Amino acid sequence: MSKIISWGSARTFTVWQYGIGHSQLLLSGRGTGTEPDLGVHFEGVEFMRLIRVFRNLRIATADEHHIREIENSGIPSLRPLLMLALHHDEGVGLVACSRLRIGQTPANGKPTWNLTDIQLHASATG
Repeated sequence: MSKIISWGSARTFTVWQYGIGHSQLLLSGRGTGTEPDLGVHFEGVEFMRLIRVFRNLRIATADEHHIREIENSGIPSLRPLLMLALHHDEGVGLVACSRLRIGQTPANGKPTWNLTDIQLHASATG
């Protein structure tokens, strides 16, 4: 049975960085003067279908239609994956990964892989 994931934010997130060495994807959501910057960090990314900017991002477990789309892409099933739908004002993006973390990024204006005050942590293996 797949994990149920549900998280959302009214802010705008952008694709900030993709590291091919560890297959990591980082989305950055700038905070306001009173809210911290947030980072959405996907690890072990095997599949992604994205746009560059996500307004009103909502991350959820992918539905059957989107799971089939990911599975039909030809990705190898070498390990369990989180199948995620990234809903936003312009449509839906998809990510298949082994781990997801959402948390604060440092206040120095530079998004980083190192997140603090984790709001959500999910792993495909437990």
